[in-house]
Amino acid sequence: MFLTACSVGYKNDGKEVTWHTWNEGNGHNSRKVDADPETFEVLDDNYGQDKTHAFYRGDIIDGADGQSFQVFEKDYAADAFNVYDSGKLLKGADPATFKVHSYELTEDKNDFYNNGKALNVRDKSSFEILKDKLGENTSWGKDRYNGYYLNGTVIPNIDYATFHPIDAQRPMQSGCYAADKYSVFFMGKEIKGADPVTFREVAFYIGQDKHRAYRREIPTQIKDYKKLTQLGRLMYSDGTNIYDLEFHILSGADVATFEHIAGNWYRDKNHVWWSNKMVVGANPKTFTPVLASSYLNGKKEAMSGVDHNYGKDDRHIFCQDSIIPEADAASFEKINFPDGDSWTVFDRNRVYQGKESPKLREYLKKKYGR
Repeated sequence: MFLTACSVGYKNDGKEVTWHTWNEGNGHNSRKVDADPETFEVLDDNYGQDKTHAFYRGDIIDGADGQSFQVFEKDYAADAFNVYDSGKLLKGADPATFKVHSYELTEDKNDFYNNGKALNVRDKSSFEILKDKLGENTSWGKDRYNGYYLNGTVIPNIDYATFHPIDAQRPMQSGCYAADKYSVFFMGKEIKGADPVTFREVAFYIGQDKHRAYRREIPTQIKDYKKLTQLGRLMYSDGTNIYDLEFHILSGADVATFEHIAGNWYRDKNHVWWSNKMVVGANPKTFTPVLASSYLNGKKEAMSGVDHNYGKDDRHIFCQDSIIPEADAASFEKINFPDGDSWTVFDRNRVYQGKESPKLREYLKKKYGR
């Protein structure tokens, strides 16, 4: 097999078999394959076999019989006894009747499989993957008896004629909701009390019917999701309360002054929060997230964004919602030193995350004369 600069595959020079990879970060790499060069055959870009073993990307497939090995499309293969998906055993699949429909969906005489997971289909003759309004496959299927969420969840006794996926505008919505004329389902779980006629997915994992909003399969106290204003990634406001991602009311928050600072940090006139946890002892008037910097060529340079986990006010340093005892607020920093352990978090007295390095000591000497 001839290799170009970007090739991935096997090479057999008659003396040894090697597996080759290439990527922009590491360039070309190769390693020896424990195969017999005289009988080795390349079956496709990933699979190979010799007189004893079958191989996937240079590794022996445990238990596979190299003498009776065949490759299907889309990275599936089989020997006389088992089926393999990307070199891994697909438990329970029958190699003699195995069929590939897509990278995700396969079948044999007994069942359908999605990403290697048996769907436990009751009636194969009437089974179908349901499509969205654009004609694309969804994560739902049905036969004349049951509905199926394609992670292997069976929904018994659906209304066959009306069972359907609830359309989602991907990627902003998940496509994990479905309904028949009686019930609404999230990933195969029935949502108690949800109205199937008015139910829609309005955001990722968030449903809405005429009664309320739902987070996954759980009813919430939010009556109308569209009336919420999102604050950063983690909070919502309806003008009366502040809610976290699970729509729990944020206790103690002053709605009129509540604001998103940056990252996971929030505050109002009285308090600071890390995510939905109040940061006890933080002064909202002086609080700021710690800035992240780099140190290259003997010079400190600010990086875009702020740290999601470290913050400070005029007196204290905080890691998430807790004070770091004895940390010095005036000299506390987070810097990426090229010879350190990725990010180094420190003040003039000690290191809190990462490790000491020559570049850190150089920086401290320049700044503090020690």
